[in-house]
Amino acid sequence: MPLSVCIGATSRSFLLSGWGEGIELITGSTPDLADVVRAGMAWGQGRSLRELRAGLPFLHSSERAEAHERGPAAVVELQWRKMREQAAKAPDYPEFGELVEATHAEPKLRQLYVFFSHWTLGFSSCTGFPFRMEVAIAPSSPGRPYLVLESPHHRILGEADTAEEAVALAVAHLPAGLGPAIAGTADSSA
Repeated sequence: MPLSVCIGATSRSFLLSGWGEGIELITGSTPDLADVVRAGMAWGQGRSLRELRAGLPFLHSSERAEAHERGPAAVVELQWRKMREQAAKAPDYPEFGELVEATHAEPKLRQLYVFFSHWTLGFSSCTGFPFRMEVAIAPSSPGRPYLVLESPHHRILGEADTAEEAVALAVAHLPAGLGPAIAGTADSSA
């Protein structure tokens, strides 16, 4: 798991970013080179995010990074919670909210990592980027059906009139025996 260090352009500043399995786990900046060395040592020793933040208070981690430490199921659960919150904040596009709720109600999709791009939901069998795409669904809009896609913005697999029909069509295109999303990236889970 690499820990990257970049140097600030206009002032003495060292920017740190630690990634693991396609997720940024830790980030921060400091003007003190000794802090960078301490961070590198702690990172290399495999310290937990909590230990890193306690010993090096300039470092920060996201809710997603903390979920990653608990395992891929925690990352998937967090992502679904955030997706449902995002859909609730889009009252001008009720079809998106209907699609999010319909996909969340389907266990075969709910076990996958969900994300969206231009309102199209993507479903990945891994939790890190780059994602391993399994299927995607674009919500309907006036005069257009729901679209089930190979991946966001790529090859249409079928059309549906309702969110529930789109979900059923998407599930039919999932690989046989596909289980819950795993930690890692498309590159590491291939």
